[in-house]
Amino acid sequence: MYVEEDLVFYNLKLDNQNQLFDFMANQLEKKGYVTEDFRDAIKKREQEFPTGLKLNNMNVAIVHTEAVYSNTEKLVVIKPEQSITFHNIEDLKPIEVDLIFGLILNNNEGHLEVLKKISQILQEKEVIESIKQIDSQTALTNFMQKHFN
Repeated sequence: MYVEEDLVFYNLKLDNQNQLFDFMANQLEKKGYVTEDFRDAIKKREQEFPTGLKLNNMNVAIVHTEAVYSNTEKLVVIKPEQSITFHNIEDLKPIEVDLIFGLILNNNEGHLEVLKKISQILQEKEVIESIKQIDSQTALTNFMQKHFN
């Protein structure tokens, strides 16, 4: 799993999930990291299987779709300017998400491993506090590369 500097976005102005997924798909398509069907697949998957997670002091979403739509293995990280509404993976209720991870995996077995790694890292209170203190694109990139590369 690799975090590239140009796949980490800080203070991104997005109003909703649809804008988020379109932005993500645009970035990934122009690099050739996903297929042209990725955009629709990620939206459909989120509707069927919500990815919002309620954590201690921060809500995140770990969005992904089937490996057939990915050409590589990357991690997209987006810290939006304002929270975006997702549905909680556990009870399907709306939650406001402050950090989005986009898993771009071309291997189905890799999903569980990466989800486990992200979940473990985000269980640590000091990690969440560190993320909340981040105040720049560079700091967010450095933090994510340190934990995921």
